[in-house]
Amino acid sequence: MELEYSDKNSRRSKVYIAVGIVVALLVAATVYIALQASGLTDQGEVETRQVVVAAAEIPGRQVITESDVAMRSVPADPINETAFVTIDEVIGRVASVPISPGQLMTPNLLASTDAGATFSILAPGEEFDPSMPDLRAVSMTVPDDRAVGGTLQPGQPVDLIATLTVNPVEAETAPPAEGEPTEAAPTDQRIAGPSTKTTLQQLDILVRNGSLYILRTDLATAEKITELTAAGAQFTFVLRADEDDRTAETEGSTLDRLLEEFGFPVPEAAELP
Repeated sequence: MELEYSDKNSRRSKVYIAVGIVVALLVAATVYIALQASGLTDQGEVETRQVVVAAAEIPGRQVITESDVAMRSVPADPINETAFVTIDEVIGRVASVPISPGQLMTPNLLASTDAGATFSILAPGEEFDPSMPDLRAVSMTVPDDRAVGGTLQPGQPVDLIATLTVNPVEAETAPPAEGEPTEAAPTDQRIAGPSTKTTLQQLDILVRNGSLYILRTDLATAEKITELTAAGAQFTFVLRADEDDRTAETEGSTLDRLLEEFGFPVPEAAELP
């Protein structure tokens, strides 16, 4: 018995394929029409603008140099409207926060919004609050040999040691009244000489120009620094760790204390033959 061949299944498969192709064409046509209506298929050029970006990692509180920034062309967008458009606008300014390579340079990343300003009294990311201390910037001169070898940089916390020449005034006593016994005048062992003391702690360096330092402090402390300078004090900066916010208690130092503490021999007149 011979079986007759039937191509009904073959014709049915061809019909399914044809219907699928028609449906795919209809979907493609619909998507194309929608894109045309939205304008996304326009072949016009994208508008760009030249802006300043960071060319390298810029730490907070660091003065921006020409090698730190570069010009880049970016699509014009409301997001980058505030970006600087010339390198001269940012050179010499101070970064208020760390800036990553490729990041747009905008005014909110700088320590001051005033052109030409190289530092800000407020710390990076800090906003003015009427309840905060009366913060001020004060300058003072400290030679390199008394400033950690001249290695101090803006942003580092330091303590200030002052050395003054003290000249005590002898106390005067009134003469005894008639008939009263005469008492021996009190002896004052204090003598003129240098006196050294750690006067101020946790001062922030804002700017350094050679041996001239600009410090961030409050108004009352600025007055004390001014008075010490007027009194002829010699200043020494000592660097402290960033994490160390303790207030150290010290007694200060004078020559007689050093002689006693370390057992220095006191020179005497020699008996020569």
